[in-house]
Amino acid sequence: MILKKNTYLMHFIALIILASCSSTSKNIQVNSIESDATGSKDFQEFFNYQSFSLDDLKEIQRIIDSDDLNQEQLRDAKLLKNNYQKILSRKQYSLELESYQQYSKEIIELIYQLNLPVHITWDTKNSSSPAKSLIADKVNGFCTSLYDDAISSINKTSTQTSDSILVIYSEEYASFIKDLKSKDASFIAVKYNSINFQEFSADVLGINFSEERFKKISALNPNQNINFTPRPRSDLNKVIIILGPEEYKSMIPALRYHGGSHFKYINFISSLEKVSNPLQLLDYEDSWVPISKYITTKIQKDELASLEKFLELGTLHEWLLIQILEQAGVQSANISGVTGNIFFKSNSCTNRMIPLQKISTDLFSS
Repeated sequence: MILKKNTYLMHFIALIILASCSSTSKNIQVNSIESDATGSKDFQEFFNYQSFSLDDLKEIQRIIDSDDLNQEQLRDAKLLKNNYQKILSRKQYSLELESYQQYSKEIIELIYQLNLPVHITWDTKNSSSPAKSLIADKVNGFCTSLYDDAISSINKTSTQTSDSILVIYSEEYASFIKDLKSKDASFIAVKYNSINFQEFSADVLGINFSEERFKKISALNPNQNINFTPRPRSDLNKVIIILGPEEYKSMIPALRYHGGSHFKYINFISSLEKVSNPLQLLDYEDSWVPISKYITTKIQKDELASLEKFLELGTLHEWLLIQILEQAGVQSANISGVTGNIFFKSNSCTNRMIPLQKISTDLFSS
């Protein structure tokens, strides 16, 4: 089956293709064309590797010739130009996918966004399919999973100082505790096993202990009126929270209520999985989250309606991009990816670095 992309092609055609082909062994050919100019990209946007056109290549060359770049930027721009040339010069790319690939619709949509000629072969044993779970599992082509990369990002901030750390985790994420590291001997892991977030937070932060101590002191002299404000424990600096997506909206406010600004709160990437509207991130205000610059830029520009599936779609795009880079013969690429900074090298697994960013109202203003 042959389909040619043109300027009149509507988005829903991808769904029609899928419905007619995904259950058969027929193949799909998606051809690229030179896209109409829809406005020039910002220089940094080219490093997103989201779509490709000859207009992009001309704009990169114009930037190189402008003398506005320093030595490092010029080196990056020349590598970027070389990669775009290789990607655009290839006449066809090939993907081998299972007939009932669970992400078939999403893959076809992402291919159209790339604007490249991609031939999809269905019903093959030698499938290059990404993974069953795009978030928890290691996706083909990557060194580690998105979850593992988030833990690595948290570890980088933890090992830079000797801060004492409290880890609050739920049973489903217990396996990640062993991967967390600290220079300091004070590393306490507590499993969340309550249905009352306020009571749990008061207990784990030492508020209950403070109140009990005050009652004992007051009992020594019941006639003395003592002003008392319960204080959280002072032997901790950071609180790392590794919980299910639904639990953060209650846990973060409860911890802040009892702990105030005494601690640095760091959330696991699971805190983003059920965020259907970027404004919901304000529930995590003043805490730190593994989230890419790409996503926060989209939020600031009000170009992102939902975060609920960005992790899966972002990981899927990056898996697809790796297939393209490998087939194009690209040697190396530094990509400002949807899920983080992607470091691609040929004949090697791809690394990802997810920056930790503080959630604040600044995220919602450019």
